[in-house]
Amino acid sequence: MTTEHGAVVCESNGYRHIWRMGFTCVEGDSAQQTDSILNEYEHMLGKFGATLADNCIRTWFFVRDVDTQYAGLVRARRENFVREGLTQKTHYIASTGIGGSPAETKALVQMGTYALMGFKPQQQRYLYAKTHLNPTYEYGVTFERGTRLEYGDRTHIFISGTASINNRGEVMHVGNIRMQVLRMWENVEMLLKEGGMNYSDVMHLVVYLRDTGDYELVCEMFRKRFPDIPTVFSLAPVCRPTWLVEMECIAVKANNNSLYRAF
Repeated sequence: MTTEHGAVVCESNGYRHIWRMGFTCVEGDSAQQTDSILNEYEHMLGKFGATLADNCIRTWFFVRDVDTQYAGLVRARRENFVREGLTQKTHYIASTGIGGSPAETKALVQMGTYALMGFKPQQQRYLYAKTHLNPTYEYGVTFERGTRLEYGDRTHIFISGTASINNRGEVMHVGNIRMQVLRMWENVEMLLKEGGMNYSDVMHLVVYLRDTGDYELVCEMFRKRFPDIPTVFSLAPVCRPTWLVEMECIAVKANNNSLYRAF
């Protein structure tokens, strides 16, 4: 493991994993900051011989005052993605967009990223669960619900931030935290199923809560259903005011495919 161009880089068996967290900008509104951050990331990827469209697997956006600033992020990301060749006809990137407070007080947006080099395009595919979820572009945002990466010896699934939503893009169970958790679990379960996995393959869960008053109930629900999965709870408002909870996860399952190199 090394550090190059501000990123943590791990090389193994012909793959190059590139992690970089903490991208921020202090000038402009949330749209301008998002555009600057993405441009900086794309410039960094170029130094590795990588691109956003071909190599970025996962992003995280943490937005100060998400209820008012998230719209600017969405607009700037969509415009940047178009310039990079990412559209509804190509693909987007698995992502979480959530409330957060960057340490830099003038920063409205902070981004974390994971990119991968050395894989074949057919090793990656996207998950939709269309019986339960709709394509995100239908309500103006640009991320994939989930991404599946297949290696010779294992398969990884990255599930984006997922909440209580139906396949028309509507928030389900407004005001009912228990029912929102149940619908959220169902949505994630269907994404995992499409990727050939289930909750027994999940390595960890990250749960975002809008209101700390819901923590005890939600924590108990997760403790009962997933007693053996490491779970992190965070106070982080979801990008729609009526969403009370959101979750993301990473799942891993053994594989045996001689077409691809092992992880």
